[in-house]
Amino acid sequence: MSSEESAKRDCDVELQVIALRGRTCDYQALAINLLKPEICPKAMCELEMPAEIDWQQGVVLYGQASAWLYGHIVARCQHAPWVGCFDIRSHAAILVKSNVPEWQPGDTIPIIPNRVPGAAILIGGPPESGKSVLSHALRVGVLTKRADVQVYLHRANWDGEGNHTYETSDPKLVARLRKENNFKLHHHPNKDVLIGRYFEYHAKATENIRKVVDLALVDVGGVPEPVKTPVVEKCSHYIVISRYPDRVQEWHDLCGEKLKPLAVIHSVKEERLEVLQTEPFLEIVAGPWQRGEFQPVPDVLLQEVLKLLL
Repeated sequence: MSSEESAKRDCDVELQVIALRGRTCDYQALAINLLKPEICPKAMCELEMPAEIDWQQGVVLYGQASAWLYGHIVARCQHAPWVGCFDIRSHAAILVKSNVPEWQPGDTIPIIPNRVPGAAILIGGPPESGKSVLSHALRVGVLTKRADVQVYLHRANWDGEGNHTYETSDPKLVARLRKENNFKLHHHPNKDVLIGRYFEYHAKATENIRKVVDLALVDVGGVPEPVKTPVVEKCSHYIVISRYPDRVQEWHDLCGEKLKPLAVIHSVKEERLEVLQTEPFLEIVAGPWQRGEFQPVPDVLLQEVLKLLL
């Protein structure tokens, strides 16, 4: 193995020049491929820019990565006419830097996807059952087994949770970010209109996400309200995780006629795994799903999810 091949294997991140189709022309893009489910900041020091980049053209950054990595790559592309970031939810490149007068930061360039929609798993269940912890663990588990696929975790709720909640070691920062991003729409005097618009937006976002990834995980929060139906209709499968056995059926009622059930997880606080059934869907007792502690997804569940990627 050459020293160059060895260096590439040791890197956590790989950049590849691809083309994204716009309405009138193709745009040069840098696809960000994370070679590990979680990367550390030293990845910036090891990152090599592809030699085939045309610095006479604009550059669109494409892929799922940390904000600090995006910021570093934008800085590395400072000599390009302009730099934009692909927004998976709106299917547009949003310009963040420009050296030419015809383009300004904040301008958007529509990008046209060209693929069969990937699977989308809606993840629901009562509060404090472990939905967010499970969602994060599923993303990491799938990427660990299948580094060749694109997995996107979409938080279609306003509780302030995000990947930062589980990838940040500072609990005070996590608490502050959750507080700042918890919009409490249900306390607003115009809540019915705002909540309806919120889930219509996330339904469209889910539809757009499915057109560019292999698997979308959609966390819709803890209440199975009919207002969430637009998001439900844009998914393909669902998983219920509940610490209350009598609260499972309400999620079947919301999703069952529109989506295929993948699994029901009876959430417990102790370390436990018991398979109750495998047909017509997987049903298990599993735990614990504690915020701040990473809990690997049981292999029996992970295998059911991986079947969607065959």
